[in-house]
Amino acid sequence: MAIALKNILIKTAGAGGLGLGVYDAHSRARRDSIRYGKIQMADSTLDAWLDANRLSKESDVDNMLKRGAFKWRLDSPLAKMWGNIKGYTAGFCSSLADNVVPIGLSAGTLMAKGGGILQKIFAGGLGIYGIYAIIKAFTGMDRTNKMN
Repeated sequence: MAIALKNILIKTAGAGGLGLGVYDAHSRARRDSIRYGKIQMADSTLDAWLDANRLSKESDVDNMLKRGAFKWRLDSPLAKMWGNIKGYTAGFCSSLADNVVPIGLSAGTLMAKGGGILQKIFAGGLGIYGIYAIIKAFTGMDRTNKMN
């Protein structure tokens, strides 16, 4: 009975670590999605304005076409949507890369055979990493600019 409880606790720690890693990746991806969408929309608006106000020849027909294209590009959600997709993907992958150690340890804890030595190694590593992260957060070890 004690072995079963230990396995449940180990699997719970693995699921919790994996959940926190994915949650962190999703949160960063949402922020990057908004940022990249705004940047993409601003760049697209500037490009559309430059294209509409640059005349290669004096033609009223070309001028009307360029103005129509400018208005369509301003109203089109495609640039912002593409920026949102690009930003979400970049933010999610970047966060997964930053948190590869705890996510890998959590996944290993979940996928290892219950009660086996490999599962215990992954769980121990996850516990050590968790303690390290807590100490780093409370002592300020993660600051880069320390005043002497």
